[in-house]
Amino acid sequence: MALVGPRQVGKTTLIRQALQGLNVPLTYENADGVLRSGDAWLEEIWQKARVSASGGTALLVIDEIQKIQLWSETVKKLWDADTWNSVDLKVVILGSSTVLLNSGLRESLAGRFEQMRVMPWTYAEMADAFGVDLETYAVYGGYPGSMAYVEDTQRWLAYMMDSIVEPVLLKDILQLQRIDKPALLRELLITGAQMSSREVSYTKLLGVLRDAGNTTTLVNYLQLLDDAGMLCGLSKYGKSALKKRSSPKLQVFANGLSTACGAPWRVGMDSSNRGRCYESVVGMHLRNSVEGTNFNLYWWRVGNDEVDYVLAGPQGVVAVEVASGLSHTRRGLDAFKKANPTASTMVVGESGVGFEQFLRISIPEILERAGVR
Repeated sequence: MALVGPRQVGKTTLIRQALQGLNVPLTYENADGVLRSGDAWLEEIWQKARVSASGGTALLVIDEIQKIQLWSETVKKLWDADTWNSVDLKVVILGSSTVLLNSGLRESLAGRFEQMRVMPWTYAEMADAFGVDLETYAVYGGYPGSMAYVEDTQRWLAYMMDSIVEPVLLKDILQLQRIDKPALLRELLITGAQMSSREVSYTKLLGVLRDAGNTTTLVNYLQLLDDAGMLCGLSKYGKSALKKRSSPKLQVFANGLSTACGAPWRVGMDSSNRGRCYESVVGMHLRNSVEGTNFNLYWWRVGNDEVDYVLAGPQGVVAVEVASGLSHTRRGLDAFKKANPTASTMVVGESGVGFEQFLRISIPEILERAGVR
């Protein structure tokens, strides 16, 4: 099993809690700080775990495995040998770099692992664990470790930049492949996070970002940030591939990242900023909820008619409109329904499903509330 997800979302804490009280032989190792040959170290700890599996099932957990160069090739070799020899050794790998882990899993271990995704925390998880209210979550939410510093803005900001933003940019992405314009990658993250929940054409981004080069560079860099679980570009919902590759709607995986990057979101903010912030937190919930499922998240616009989010999968399509105020028009939803008669619609906010209620429900519950049969 591979436990994957963005930095600082509690993967190591989760696996340690899951291991408590386990009644099988356990070998837990951390690759952080391994100085000698990584493949030799992996083979040594693997053999140790094999010995404990001689009498039946045993478990090997390897944390920070991305610190070992070419780890996936070694794991593949050892796993295939165990399969051939009927060694009942269960293996769990995890690490702090989603980018490096996913690269190894795709390249060498395809078909040999089950992937469990750990995403930034939901409102329900943070409310239960830390007692945060809705607006605090909307402004700072996503990363449990940051909650200790929300009363001290400078410490909170330092945590976000030093523990999340900088490690992803400097350690994860830059170690994976050559980046010709690292300053552009950083600027795309900062600017894109500030613009979460907004449609932005690549042409406009070229004009906003310094030394942006061309559209292809921006598309590639945005995909890297998506792989890292930080910022993605939602495609426009439509029948043709051309529409799906049009202007993206930028969306962070955690609203706290937007705040750290300079979005004007604060507890007690004005109605204009609150509207954009709450639209982004709804998008965050939907984007993280579709991870690892057969659903995808889009947005939609034709002319002046627009829908904030479109949840689409084999079971059905739900158009979701975010209404932060009491007054709300269904013009966009009605236009979408006319163009897609079999789709369902949902309003989230004051005139529909309340924000707190919506942020606590899963995709099956969203489908049920939207009337998808």
